[in-house]
Amino acid sequence: MESVYNIRYFDKERNSEMVIPLEKMVGILLNSEIDLNFHIEALKAQAIVIRTNLLKSPKPIQGEGLVDIWEHEGEDIEKIIEAVEETKDMVITFNGKLIEAKYHLACGGSTENSEDVINNQVIYLRRVLCEYCKDSPYWQNERYFSIEEIEKLLKVKFPMVNVNFESEMTGFIEEVKKDENNRIKSIKIGNKKFSGVELMELLNLNSTRFAIFPTGIKLVSRGKGHGIGLCQYGANKMAEEGHTFEDILKYYYTGIDIKKMTLPCIKKPLYGKIIVIDPGHGGEDKGYRGDLLGLLEKDIALSLSLQLRSKLDSLGATVHLIRNNDTKILATDRLEQANKFKPDFFISIHMDYFPNSSMKGVEMFHFRNDIESQSLGLHILKSLKKRHIFTRGIKEGNFYVFRGISSSSLLIELGFLSNKDEEIKFQDDNYIKKLVDGIAEGILEYFKL
Repeated sequence: MESVYNIRYFDKERNSEMVIPLEKMVGILLNSEIDLNFHIEALKAQAIVIRTNLLKSPKPIQGEGLVDIWEHEGEDIEKIIEAVEETKDMVITFNGKLIEAKYHLACGGSTENSEDVINNQVIYLRRVLCEYCKDSPYWQNERYFSIEEIEKLLKVKFPMVNVNFESEMTGFIEEVKKDENNRIKSIKIGNKKFSGVELMELLNLNSTRFAIFPTGIKLVSRGKGHGIGLCQYGANKMAEEGHTFEDILKYYYTGIDIKKMTLPCIKKPLYGKIIVIDPGHGGEDKGYRGDLLGLLEKDIALSLSLQLRSKLDSLGATVHLIRNNDTKILATDRLEQANKFKPDFFISIHMDYFPNSSMKGVEMFHFRNDIESQSLGLHILKSLKKRHIFTRGIKEGNFYVFRGISSSSLLIELGFLSNKDEEIKFQDDNYIKKLVDGIAEGILEYFKL
């Protein structure tokens, strides 16, 4: 029997969480995120974009008042079913990993490089020229704002207007000449010159003593949305011209692949996840030494890392160890190896030491603003507490490994070798197993859908 991959959906309106099969959720979102009058190939492209994004993020999606379109009938539903079924399990990858498939309504002539919008360079989100959306209703849009509206919306203050000031607006109003009493003698408007008297009569002004200043601003925009990734109106035009959904996606996302993804199942819930484990120290770099038994940090880190790899392998994850024997590896080489694998997470394993104290317990560190790593750490801590393992929480750290890793990273201090009672525990295979099971369960809970 085929296993069903589910998506968690939190309905803010009902304050409740639902579990919805992946392909059903793709159809529901397709109904709300693109014009169903578009060509079927454009709908297929959008379906793959939605599926990719659903699988990319482990977190529940949120919304209000979910509409189950699968319970309805009609031509639109038939198009949704066709788009979803004919792209079933298809996702977009770059270098073997799911991409963050950004999209928008209309780019207005060209898409954007990611770093110009989100301050982060993403190789597959490169600018491409796009005239395909020029017939969209969003090709050009005008909005007019009064000076007062601009001041309020932007929280700015324009200078007070001096009626004696000879203001000019190049190309519109120029060459304003006044006499000693501030009466307009002559003025150029557009491409024509007028005397002050002529203008007074033509515009029915009270006198030739007048000032000119702006009362509003008109902004003309082109396109709609952030401009990164797939242009939906462009995708539709490409489809109408005979391009397939694969042509469309490969045009808007640079260097990507489209493939069917083997989804996680009950027996292999971490399938497709890449995790790098970095056992600290090694070789002549022994790390800390225990005060009672003389246990070495490098040995404990390696032993637990090997067992953790085996456990995560059994759950379907692809696990890479920075070292799998007693070898010293330079910090720069550790970072180079880790980045080569492009992991979902980098986990560094260590022991701690604080002389002449009773400090004990598992402590974790994440890099500043690394919300995902912090979340993973909290899941692991919760799992360890269930196993009655003393924990010290998770904190922000500024370790060298954090600054050189291109993925989310977590540093785990397993315990204190300066604490004699805790050092003894690391000779106990059952305690090591509890640590391994706790870390693995925390990782599983983080990725669990």
